[in-house]
Amino acid sequence: MIEVDLKLLLTQLNCSEKQWQSAMDSVERVEKISTDQGIFWLKKTAPARGVFRYHALNLFSWLMRLPLLKAVPQPGGKQAIANEVHRIQQLTKAGVNVAELLAHDDDWLLLKDGGQSIVKIMKQENTQQAVKQKLLQTCLNAIKQLHQKNLYLSQGFIRNMLLNESTQTVTFIDFEDDPLEVMGIAHAQARDLLLLVNSTARFFVHDQTFFNNAIQHFISDHDPAMIDALRTTTNRMQWITQIPMQTLFGHDYKKLKVGILALKNI
Repeated sequence: MIEVDLKLLLTQLNCSEKQWQSAMDSVERVEKISTDQGIFWLKKTAPARGVFRYHALNLFSWLMRLPLLKAVPQPGGKQAIANEVHRIQQLTKAGVNVAELLAHDDDWLLLKDGGQSIVKIMKQENTQQAVKQKLLQTCLNAIKQLHQKNLYLSQGFIRNMLLNESTQTVTFIDFEDDPLEVMGIAHAQARDLLLLVNSTARFFVHDQTFFNNAIQHFISDHDPAMIDALRTTTNRMQWITQIPMQTLFGHDYKKLKVGILALKNI
């Protein structure tokens, strides 16, 4: 049990006991708390994900010989909170931009707001393509700096990256699981890029030259073991880009194809 002086914490946040209890009682797993001291996020425990999903994904990964798609266990409950606290502290110590951990107990943690959701900025209709390009490049640069420290993310989707508008830097969030439980560091870093590429490809369906060049530049001076792990996986996925009657599969297929092609010939 972690001893938390809740009264002192609420005083520092200028948050009333009623506001705190309302956030704790909310059915939302992640609750926003706003005070005149800023914006904070209360993250509470949740049940573990179904075992069947892990077995199914691991079977697919094994059958297709795609180790980067191996399921990473998400324990849920107090263990998930403990995992996230540990990883945030580890990354903070290494100088990585992650959401600031203000306090935690066995079944919750409190984070300082880390900025604006990058994926929400990209989704806005009035966001120009040049801005999307800059945001992607900013994310890639941040991940490259992380990798150069011999570190890795947990879930490298674009939804888990925030933009600090004052510094124009990326803040990483969501660290409930640890890929090193099922794979080595090279595979974990390759997985970071695979998840980012496949979660941003939709914004570059008509801007593939920039997208491909940005990915290739990112990979260029990475560790050979990471590049080899990524190459093995993506080469085995290229058949997806060659299926017949592709127009029947709609926009979702186009997004997937753009992501896979961006990793071709690395």
